[in-house]
Amino acid sequence: MFGSTSEFVRIKKHEVYYIEGGDVYFLVGECMFRVHRYFFKRESSKFQQMFGGPTSPGKEREGSSPSTAFRLSDITAEDFAHFLWIFYNPRPSAYDASTEVWITILRTACKWSFPEVKALAIKELERKTITLVDPIVLYKNYKDDPIVSTLLYAKLCSRDQPLTMEQSMCLGIETTVRIFHARERLRSSSLDGLKSPLPDGVDLADVIQVIDEIWEGDTKCALGPSADTQHGSNRETVRRAREGVRSRRRRRNRES
Repeated sequence: MFGSTSEFVRIKKHEVYYIEGGDVYFLVGECMFRVHRYFFKRESSKFQQMFGGPTSPGKEREGSSPSTAFRLSDITAEDFAHFLWIFYNPRPSAYDASTEVWITILRTACKWSFPEVKALAIKELERKTITLVDPIVLYKNYKDDPIVSTLLYAKLCSRDQPLTMEQSMCLGIETTVRIFHARERLRSSSLDGLKSPLPDGVDLADVIQVIDEIWEGDTKCALGPSADTQHGSNRETVRRAREGVRSRRRRRNRES
C-alpha cells in the first residue's frame, strides 16, 4: 500500500488537492497531492503508525516534500480525490455525491481504517435509492461491521416480497437459503400472491432471534464498551432486540 519515492517521473500537481500549506505529500500514479496530515492522523490508526515512524538524524521526514512523498499504489488518483473530498468538502453539512462515489469512499475507509468516514459512507449509502441487496454485498465484500449485516438481513427477512432470482444470485446460495429459512420461520401461510407479510405481533426482537439462530452466530459481535462509539444507533437497536428476546425467555421460564 504505502511506499516512498525519491525519483521524479512526469509528475503533475492535482488541480484541487495540491494545497498550499499542506504538510504531507502523496504520490498516486503520476499525480502529486499535498494535503494536511492532521486529518489522516486524527481519523486513522494506520496513518498514525505510518506518520509516527522514527526519523534518522539528518534525514528528511518522510512525506514532507515531493521527493519523499508517500506513494499510494492501491488507489487511483480519481478515487483518492473522492476520498479527500470528505475532509475538504466546502459544504460539510451537505455531502452530495453519487452512489458510485460513496462506494469508493466506503471501500477506501474500510481498507485504511477510517471508522468515522466509514460510518458516514454507510449512512449516505442507506439514504440512496439503491436496492437492499447492494449494500449487503458491499458490506460483506469489505468486511463491514456484522451489526449492519444483521439489520440488513432482518430487513430482507421481514419485508413482504421474497428475493428475486437476480438478488439470490447476487447474495449467493448459502445466504439465500438462510434468508428463505428465516422468512419461513417468521411467517404462516399467506394467500396474498407473492407477498408474505409478517404475522401480527412479530417485532424486531423476533426477527433478530431467528436471524441469530439460522446464521448460527455469524452475524453476532461482542457488544462491549466500544458499542456506543461504532455504529452506536444500530448496535443499540440490535442490543435492545436481543435483550427483549432474553426477557421473554426468562418470563416464559418463570411462568412454567
